[in-house]
Amino acid sequence: MLKKNDFLTVLEWSCCLYVAGMMILFGAGKYQQFSHSVNEKFKGMKIMWDFYSYSKPFVITLGLFEILGAVLLIIPKTRIIGCLFLTSLLTNVILQDYFYDVPAIFGAITLQLIVFFILWLNRVPVINGIKAFTQVSKRIGTNNQIKQILYIVLCTVLIFVFMFYLITFLSNIFIF
Repeated sequence: MLKKNDFLTVLEWSCCLYVAGMMILFGAGKYQQFSHSVNEKFKGMKIMWDFYSYSKPFVITLGLFEILGAVLLIIPKTRIIGCLFLTSLLTNVILQDYFYDVPAIFGAITLQLIVFFILWLNRVPVINGIKAFTQVSKRIGTNNQIKQILYIVLCTVLIFVFMFYLITFLSNIFIF
């Protein structure tokens, strides 16, 4: 008979392997997934299929991200990162399936619920991570606070301007 901790470990691994397996299948199948047409009955799905089938590199990139999320999920030290990574991908899939009336929405919702369950099983490290990210930095001293805030604003504006011109430059190179 399995103890509670052993049962939860077996259950967590089973969930991880199931989600990872499905995401690897979806990711590896992306190249072929959008190469066929969709029945006219599903108009929203046809629009989405036409959009995705336009660019094979984009679809392959999405597939690689799904596989990467699956690999992160399987490795115990990166499991939480994998869950968060897959949550971002699955949320996108769920929203697209919902708004474009794709019947596969229930599969994506099921995978997302399993990912949430995996996060719940790892809730202590998740909560500790959230606490670590939400701690206020003590690097800004109170006597120099206004000066440092001005530097931060100035640096942010400079980064914005630099990125704006870089993106404009690169888009002019590749578009024209």
